[in-house]
Amino acid sequence: MQSISSNPLVTVVIPTYNRLALVQQAIASVIAQTYRNWELIIVDDGSDDGTPATINTIDDPRIKLLTKPHAGNIALLRNIGVHEGSGKWLAFLDSDDIWIPQKLEIQLFFLLQEGKRWGYGGFELMNDEMQTIPNKAGQFRPISGWIIKEVLTTEASVTIGTLMLERTLFEEAGGFNQDAKLIYREDYELVLRLALKSEVLAVPDLLVRIREHEGRATNAFEEGHDRTAAMYEHFIRSRPEKALAKIARKRMATELAESAKTSIAKKKYLQATRRLGQALINGDKLRHIFSIVRRGFSSFS
Repeated sequence: MQSISSNPLVTVVIPTYNRLALVQQAIASVIAQTYRNWELIIVDDGSDDGTPATINTIDDPRIKLLTKPHAGNIALLRNIGVHEGSGKWLAFLDSDDIWIPQKLEIQLFFLLQEGKRWGYGGFELMNDEMQTIPNKAGQFRPISGWIIKEVLTTEASVTIGTLMLERTLFEEAGGFNQDAKLIYREDYELVLRLALKSEVLAVPDLLVRIREHEGRATNAFEEGHDRTAAMYEHFIRSRPEKALAKIARKRMATELAESAKTSIAKKKYLQATRRLGQALINGDKLRHIFSIVRRGFSSFS
């Protein structure tokens, strides 16, 4: 790969909370990058496991640690990290994941070559032993261009660890939404706004390895389907064009139906009834919604 002649600074943001062993691996994967002009902003959310003290022993002037009182709002932490940095380009890494060594070099080279303002790329899942495991979402498809429809339908899988974008685009989009109702899906919600603003460049290369474990953020919320539904509702309130709003309503109905199924399994029948009612209001495929709920009763029995 040719050298990147302009050599722009990349601000990398890692939020973390009580993941000492894992965040050290994440940091090591940034230090190992073949592209060297980066700064790493680590935002610690009040860890009490020795994380700040250990990070402060790392002898690299490109690394800066910010310690904050525990808030539990990862969108806030990421926004703080971006604000603290000064790079023209931004990249994000979760504290339990790792980048491949060429991640920044590959993306920046092609983004600059193609004149695009943001991009994403391939990923794989790994277990606690760092062994590759099957991706539940299926094979990664690199879809470039105007991809708002594909993002809504999840045909385009833009994971936070592969996201790279211009700081100016991040600012134009308004950064991560810190609304507590959107925590857990704040990265997806930002990608929707980016997809409305600018064409994207997807690279097929593997860029990040995502650790699948019990402490992973996507596994930590019991109300994950409710939060995803809230994210689609938020998108609909932004008044997108009718075709996009229709897709978002269908997706929201499916998430609400899945939430109802979960509530049935927990014998929370009133909550299940409410979610089912919301699903029926927003969905146009009654058979699909009822089939989801019926599976919930089947698994319960």
